[in-house]
Amino acid sequence: MQKVYFFILFSIISIISLASRDKEIDNNKFSKNFKGILEYVEYTPFDTTYYKVYVSEDKIRVDTYDNIDVKGTINKSLIYNLKDKKVIALKPSEKIYKTINVDSDSEHGVDGCEIILNKNNYKFINGYKCVQYRIKNVNENTDITYWIPEEDFPFYYEMVRMKRSMHRVHKYFFMLPNYKVAFPMQTVERSLLREQKSAYKVIDFEEKIVEETVFEIPKDYILND
Repeated sequence: MQKVYFFILFSIISIISLASRDKEIDNNKFSKNFKGILEYVEYTPFDTTYYKVYVSEDKIRVDTYDNIDVKGTINKSLIYNLKDKKVIALKPSEKIYKTINVDSDSEHGVDGCEIILNKNNYKFINGYKCVQYRIKNVNENTDITYWIPEEDFPFYYEMVRMKRSMHRVHKYFFMLPNYKVAFPMQTVERSLLREQKSAYKVIDFEEKIVEETVFEIPKDYILND
């Protein structure tokens, strides 16, 4: 009889333990593999733009610096609340902010794409081994190369699907076979004749705890509907 009671008790404890573990995994699903700060730069034929990104468990902040490095003045900021599915846009020069409506369930694919994965073609970026993915689209005269780490970084997917960007590098991102955990350390967009149209590259990448105050709206900012 004692063995029966012990078996029942053990089963109950196991079920509770599994439920707690599943809840913990679900609560950390947004950026479970990275919390910290990264910087990346965007190149186009017309200008160069720098970005600084802060990532916590369920929030992301992106600061944009136009034509200067990340030690300059912030041009604009976006704060993504992944749990509430909201985006707040801040404009420091005028000390105003507003809420942006997003449809975070929509994922923008593109028809007519050819996906090429070359695991033998890789390079190390910021200490991570990154494998080459290419997406070609004859209809849009586009050939985009993504350098993706082998590790999972789901925060990028959460951010991009809320951003609703019309840039091809973001639209084509949803065509990648591992897009829900992929994070491009470097992206290059070219024409089919190999003329470069744009490029993104992560230039600094640091894992650390980010203070919650980074994601707060300053008290002296005014809501701009």
